Amino acid sequence: MKVVSYVRVSSDRQAEKELSIPAQLKAIQQFCQDRGWIIVREYIEKGKSAKTDDRPEFQKMIAMARRANRNFDAIVVHKFDRFARNRDHHVFYKYLLAQCGVKVISVTEQTEAETPHDKLLEGILEVASEFFNANLAAEVRKGMAQNAKQGFNNGGTPPYGYRTEHIALGNQRTKAVWVLGPREEVDIVRWIFHQYAYENKGYRKIASELNEKGIPAQKGGKWSASTIRAIIYNEAYIGRRCWNKQDYQTKGKKWRDRSEWIITENAHPAIITKELFELCQEKAKSKWNGGGETHKPFKTTGTSPFWLRGIMVCDKCGSRMVGNSTSSKTGGHRYYTCGGYLRKGKEYCTYSAWRKERVEEIVKNKLRTALLRLSMDNQLEEEIQLYHNEKNKHIIAQVSNLEAEINFLRRRIQSVEEDIQAGRAKPYHQDMLNEMNQELAEKTAEHSKLSLHLEPLHVSEEFIAAVKYDIQTMIALLDADAPNPQMLHTLAGKFITNLFIQRETRKLYLTIQFRNDDMILYEKTIVANWE
Repeated sequence: MKVVSYVRVSSDRQAEKELSIPAQLKAIQQFCQDRGWIIVREYIEKGKSAKTDDRPEFQKMIAMARRANRNFDAIVVHKFDRFARNRDHHVFYKYLLAQCGVKVISVTEQTEAETPHDKLLEGILEVASEFFNANLAAEVRKGMAQNAKQGFNNGGTPPYGYRTEHIALGNQRTKAVWVLGPREEVDIVRWIFHQYAYENKGYRKIASELNEKGIPAQKGGKWSASTIRAIIYNEAYIGRRCWNKQDYQTKGKKWRDRSEWIITENAHPAIITKELFELCQEKAKSKWNGGGETHKPFKTTGTSPFWLRGIMVCDKCGSRMVGNSTSSKTGGHRYYTCGGYLRKGKEYCTYSAWRKERVEEIVKNKLRTALLRLSMDNQLEEEIQLYHNEKNKHIIAQVSNLEAEINFLRRRIQSVEEDIQAGRAKPYHQDMLNEMNQELAEKTAEHSKLSLHLEPLHVSEEFIAAVKYDIQTMIALLDADAPNPQMLHTLAGKFITNLFIQRETRKLYLTIQFRNDDMILYEKTIVANWE
């Protein structure tokens, strides 16, 4: 029987504590060898929790299992909790695989799930795994909650103006606390709050002035409006520690209700007074119509209509272009605008914005034409081979020249050797022969080294099939009467690696690329006029 193996550890540090990836692979290989099974592929997941199914190698394996041309009949894991710790995910994917005729087999928990007894045993093992995971998470969370109530830090980088210190508690135990950072940072925090409260300056203006003075932000970069906003709303600056603000367990962080927060007053030294902080909150509410809220619990946002957001970049500063809409009073137009300008002001980058509808129209037309061409017959495979040959043409030329030089040297060496054997050689012929042999050895070694880069290109059928499927899906989305912006955004990110409009020439540059792991298999840049 042909099988694939799936191994996983939750994190790099846990790889040392849990059964490591090499150990899991060794156990699976021995298990399969004893049964005469052939492992056709290994799926290795590093640093991914099994509590969710958002695991790249796992999803790749499931997708391969569902194909009609798959080349395996079972997935072998060391333990069932390597496959999934969530009972719902385990049942769902086991059912999905069963419909395709693919089994999931554990090395250490051997059940065939053929009899009612085996199915019961497997179910107990899965439930036990989920219980262990949930119980461990609850115990860890309980300890962190107690830590937060006492004003200690549960990890993470402290806000600008603070540093982390460890204090001794006895029995070789230490706890992390926040202390005041350098005096200049503390003064800058106070200056920011005073500018906002008393000088009526907005986030972007404050960020711009800090950048003009050459004052670095927390990580050494430029200040942005969002950084200033985060400081204005941060209750840490009045000595208040707030923990459990967000739910990280579900997909996508969600704000919890404030009643669920663990709030500790005077947990660390305050930088500003509570009066100044409250004044800033009132200013924010009046200025931004509710923008002064310190959190927006369980807020849901609609799908963005800007499907090229984050894919298109600014031609000047390289920042990602983001969606931006003008007021309905001025026509309600929508643009792709330089994110660097919006966050950090004109000192960072001059204003750049392009009409959404026109950008998307050009990209759709060019992308559709390119993908349609690649979808025909064996065009994708041929284009990949042509790209490979074109990329290596200078190496091909070098190898060809070296072959000509090597053949010439061999003929010269043979001629000199014949002269020496016939007694027609001059006194210097032996030295010349030695030099030519040395040169031949060097050129032969160089030829061998360069030839390694000219090995035939092998692209797996499953990769070609996956790319063709994505191409067909993208073409269908581009042709749809009511395009789905979220799906377009997701798939466009797979194809487009560079997209920008050069302001001076008003030309749009679109680069399409296909990669297999770290290897670029195909790349093409398309140029189009903006007007």
